[in-house]
Amino acid sequence: MRIPLSSPSIGALESAFVSDAMSSGWISGSGPYLDRFQHGIARLTGRRHVLAVSSGTAALELALRALGVGPGDEVIVPALTFVSPAATVRTVGATPVMCDITPQDWTIDPALAASLVTDRTRAIIAVDLLGHPCDFDRLSELGVPLIEDAAQAHGAGYKGSPTGSFGNISIFSFHSNKTISTGEGGCAGTDDDELADRMRIIANHGMRPERRYWHEVVGHNMRMTNVTAAIGAAQLERWDELTARRNAVADRYRSSIVDDAVGHRPIAPWARYSCWLHPVTVPDRDELVGELRSGGIDARAIWPSLPELPLYADGVRLPCPVAAEVSASTAWLPTWSHMPEEDTKTVVQALHDALAKRGH
Repeated sequence: MRIPLSSPSIGALESAFVSDAMSSGWISGSGPYLDRFQHGIARLTGRRHVLAVSSGTAALELALRALGVGPGDEVIVPALTFVSPAATVRTVGATPVMCDITPQDWTIDPALAASLVTDRTRAIIAVDLLGHPCDFDRLSELGVPLIEDAAQAHGAGYKGSPTGSFGNISIFSFHSNKTISTGEGGCAGTDDDELADRMRIIANHGMRPERRYWHEVVGHNMRMTNVTAAIGAAQLERWDELTARRNAVADRYRSSIVDDAVGHRPIAPWARYSCWLHPVTVPDRDELVGELRSGGIDARAIWPSLPELPLYADGVRLPCPVAAEVSASTAWLPTWSHMPEEDTKTVVQALHDALAKRGH
């Protein structure tokens, strides 16, 4: 594509840190850059413990396993998000129960979540959808263990506190299309010493660090490498720059797209929004996305709502009309931290042209 959906911002600092990690010989799942990266995330979020892992999906699975979620249990997940929350619930043998989102902010609806809680509910995964935090005050009132999925919300905040600081466990993703990227990678954070201990053991083959090859639980290899963490350590030093630049791209879109047929993501008054990929709601979404892509602009339709996927139909207890409507009408426009202003103008003009052809 002439204008890609996203592009990582990798510079001299990242290259220098990776070179240093390589030359030191610390290239596997331990090393000084891992410590530096984990401590950096802990400082940004205020978490007591942060564990860097191989992906955001691995972090979600780790959180569920640490909370003891397994066969016969239920976990409430938002009906609109990337599939990872539902898939990881299935991975640990539990059932994902779909909860609709609110039209006011597109995050999980706390009132509907309350109506879905049963004696089998073991957790709620609250996704900070598309850079917008959930209503954590209302969710915490439900008395159910909470996992904050902040994979898409680097730099966002709720009532003055940063995303990644809420719930029993919180997770980030550092995939290549995220604002802060390590290529692949993720982390899990908590303030609970016991949960932190469980996560460290599970992520390292079920071994305690003080007794090698003695396996107390069935674990996995979820470790992030020191080389990957070197990229992350450099990205953390640029956290404010990278989040501010991506938000500036979103601001340009909001101010430049003047067609009444186009809607932007709603933002709650208590939220500090931090753009991941800029979403717009448009008529004839699929046709419009196809036209932009045929012109070399990598716009994309967002995910289908989870209740549309046959794999998760058994978790649909209530209709999810808001998720279905947002899913059917929303597209992402190309967004990344160092996106040239000229590229933004090209996307906006192409969008206006495509809408004009349809009489909008």
